[in-house]
Amino acid sequence: MRTGFIILALVVASAAFAQNKKLKVRVSAQYTKVMSKGSFIDISAKYKSENGFEPGADLEFNICRKVSEDSLAYIGKTKTDTGGKAQFILNADDLNNIKEPSAVFTYVAKIEDSNKFEDSETTVSFSNAILRVEVQTVDSAYQIKAKLTDDSSNPLRDLPLKVGLERLYGSLQVGEESYNTDENGSITVPLTEAMPGIGGSLTYEVVLSENEMYGTVKAFVNADIGTSIHDQSTFDQRTLWSPPTKAPLYILLFPGLIILFVWGPILILMFNLYRISKSK
Repeated sequence: MRTGFIILALVVASAAFAQNKKLKVRVSAQYTKVMSKGSFIDISAKYKSENGFEPGADLEFNICRKVSEDSLAYIGKTKTDTGGKAQFILNADDLNNIKEPSAVFTYVAKIEDSNKFEDSETTVSFSNAILRVEVQTVDSAYQIKAKLTDDSSNPLRDLPLKVGLERLYGSLQVGEESYNTDENGSITVPLTEAMPGIGGSLTYEVVLSENEMYGTVKAFVNADIGTSIHDQSTFDQRTLWSPPTKAPLYILLFPGLIILFVWGPILILMFNLYRISKSK
């Protein structure tokens, strides 16, 4: 009897332990800067289950900036979506307040006091980089010129920059897969093929992708150098394939008339019956 009681207690204790055991989550972070728009940190969280790795949804992260070797300053929080992704937008003033040349910024994303997951954190460090892009005309030919520098305007040499043309479903590669910056931190990419654009307008992008020191840096430039095309979209017109708010007027009118012709005589008949009953 005593042995059975001990076994039962052990089973209950192990079940309670298994139920209260928190999952270990894997967290990664990537810094991205978009020139003239801002900077942000992309956070990704996932955990291992019986079905493999699954996204860590609805996970709240506390975001802190490293002030000194043993000091952190809390600056905000963010939460992952159903895909285990979150984005935290950095305050430009917070970055600009540090005037030290080539300063290294360090941010920490923490999971704390979660009911489902163990406490965890990830760190992302980066230095500020500046990417300038322009479209030039040389001997009646167009070219993209990009220059990559640090905070002190020192050129960043031998770093790969990718050039692309923005299209509806992503970026179309322009030229080679990447171009390494020269001793001036610059690249020059000829635009040899005329591309179509609405009203002739094209948007080019230059990207330093996932660099260990500078993260991802993007810059965009608009140029009216494309072959002009006109937008033939019928999204704002009343068509059969439009959303309900843009349905053709005759489709809205005919059902209303049918309802009126069906219910009109019925309502008139009911009104007359009511008058007959009142006249008695």
